[in-house]
Amino acid sequence: RWLRRYIGMAHAEEIVGLNLPTGARVSRLERVRLADDIPMALELSALPLDVVPQPDAVGDSLYAHLKAQGQEPVRALQHLRATNATPRQAEVLAIPPGEALLFITRYGYAADARPIEMTHTWCRSDYYDFVVELRR
Repeated sequence: RWLRRYIGMAHAEEIVGLNLPTGARVSRLERVRLADDIPMALELSALPLDVVPQPDAVGDSLYAHLKAQGQEPVRALQHLRATNATPRQAEVLAIPPGEALLFITRYGYAADARPIEMTHTWCRSDYYDFVVELRR
């Protein structure tokens, strides 16, 4: 469920992570991911305006929209860590403030290696379980 879709000034982290000039604007997409009407994750994406010039045009799937525009990421880098829910995150996710969350930052890259997506996702710890297999 979309919470907000709008254009705003890029924050310092976005300027660095998306390789944008100072003063650049980005499309912001904020949504809550649901499963059987239960809030599972809060997600905030920032994308350069030349990638998503009209944030309201993004339908149910950001990646389907990017693919239709010829801007689909071909590679992503994710960083996972633990954090605690702020009062706003707790309200959106229907959990107590301070509850443990899994915080994921993802950078998506185009075929030319240009960063075109930065997404922060806060996942409820009572519904998410991640398994990683490592091989030698």
